[in-house]
Amino acid sequence: MNYSDSHDEKIRKLEKQLAWYKSFFDNATDAVFVVQPETWSVLDANDYAAQLLGKNKTELLGEILPQFRRIFKLLTKTNSPIVLSELSLENSDDEQIMVEVSARFIKYENQDLILAIARDVSEQHALTDKLVQADKLVLLGQLSAGVAHEIRNPLAAVNLNLQVLKRRFTENDAEFGYIDTALQGVERISKIVEVTLNFSRPAIPDIQSVNLNSLVVSTLDLVTSVLKRKDIKVELKFDETLPSIPADSKQLQQVLINLITNAADAIKLNGKIKIDTYTERAGKSNDLEFAVVSIADNGVGIVPEDLPKIFNPFFTRKADGTGLGLPITQRIMHQHSGIIDVESSVGKGTTFYIKLPILISQKK
Repeated sequence: MNYSDSHDEKIRKLEKQLAWYKSFFDNATDAVFVVQPETWSVLDANDYAAQLLGKNKTELLGEILPQFRRIFKLLTKTNSPIVLSELSLENSDDEQIMVEVSARFIKYENQDLILAIARDVSEQHALTDKLVQADKLVLLGQLSAGVAHEIRNPLAAVNLNLQVLKRRFTENDAEFGYIDTALQGVERISKIVEVTLNFSRPAIPDIQSVNLNSLVVSTLDLVTSVLKRKDIKVELKFDETLPSIPADSKQLQQVLINLITNAADAIKLNGKIKIDTYTERAGKSNDLEFAVVSIADNGVGIVPEDLPKIFNPFFTRKADGTGLGLPITQRIMHQHSGIIDVESSVGKGTTFYIKLPILISQKK
């Protein structure tokens, strides 16, 4: 082999080796950036980095990322060869993406460049925020329960004294109206206290065989006064073959009362509430069966930004609402291994679906 052949062979090996390392670089499962200090220009980046920022690679090369100024300062101040930090980078849709960055200096032609490996932690941060919010809600619930308990006794004394005062006046006296208004306020506070305490101390379900069709009918009798405040028609469509289910009838009745009352509140002056019962199969192999009650109204609907919040404790858009009706409803469903779904369209109405598992032994 002459010198020329040997030289060509070495070049081919180097090219193959370079292609090998380039493949590792481009196909890394984390985003890789090579950034020039001072200019903060991206000299090189792998395919995943471009994908992360929603750009093509040509577009990304040469882009200025001043966020790496902080990484540079950390590297120059520390004795460690590698620093770990977080940065917020902007993608092509002008959205902020939080990334965890592991960075170090690399030498290239007597210049220190920043080699940064970035991992998207946006979802992790969102999950952490949700956990923090959950902790806050737990503390808020404990605080609310304590406050509600302390309010109950003095509130009973206020109510008793107002009742005594009321008996000293007739309906023609101005004082009678003032006292009556105060008593209505006391009644509202009592309701909030009661609901808050029930929410903080959930009862253990008393499981018995329940016929959902019969339960819907008996519940409608309890909410007649609510429905009569407006011109609301109730349409019922029952599956007469619906099997009985194991449940706590009182707790399920509370669920139905909450949902029917909410449906009535969503209707301005006149409208319709449609209640259906039926069975539904679910699961990957349709191996699960649920008894379903759907409660649909043609009211104002729920705006999209509120829909994810409706089961949050104390969230309400009602002037006289406690924000605990739907959270209590959801918890009762969870205690029964059930599911509650909702779909809503602004101006068209809302439908809630409560789905309770049917046991094989319960089927008729």
